Amino acid sequence: MTDTATDPDTTDPDTTDPASSDPAPTGTVPGGAEPDGAAPADAPRRRGRLAVTAVALLVVAAAAAVLSVLAWRGTAGTVADRDEATAVASQVVREFIGIDADNARGSVDTMLAVATDPFRTELGRFSEVFGAILAQGKVEAEGGIDAVGIEHIDADTATVLVSASTTVRNTEVPDGAPRDFRLLLGLRHEDGAWKVSTVEVAP
Repeated sequence: MTDTATDPDTTDPDTTDPASSDPAPTGTVPGGAEPDGAAPADAPRRRGRLAVTAVALLVVAAAAAVLSVLAWRGTAGTVADRDEATAVASQVVREFIGIDADNARGSVDTMLAVATDPFRTELGRFSEVFGAILAQGKVEAEGGIDAVGIEHIDADTATVLVSASTTVRNTEVPDGAPRDFRLLLGLRHEDGAWKVSTVEVAP
């Protein structure tokens, strides 16, 4: 009698021994998924990209700060030029509308100090004649600046519009006659200062 329990020929081919199966590699799960808590394979590359991005943002921020400072300095310089140009133009107009027989020489000298050609040459040429006319007519004048505005300004030139009013008295008009002026002054930046180069009556 043959014992079928030990006969190899009678063993069920579909039956496998669980202990004979190869265990899964340590650190893996079925389907090739990463186990919980494991870092992705491209984590170092991601960290590298983040570092590069952070450095780029810092560079951009630093550049923006430098540009802001330069822009502020440029604006400050322009404001200083505008203030000086309007002050010089106002000074010339104030002396011009207030000139009379008593202060003609002093007013002319004040204007010459902030003048450049061609205005300087013209003013010097007519100053003596102008003074004689004022003295002969016993001219008295007083007035003031009503408004000042910059029409144009750059590093070398400026155009300033000045509105002014004055009252002039002389031998023919002893009670005085009011007059209004709109003068357009051209200026040039020379030797570190703004100087008046032209004076015209504005329409």
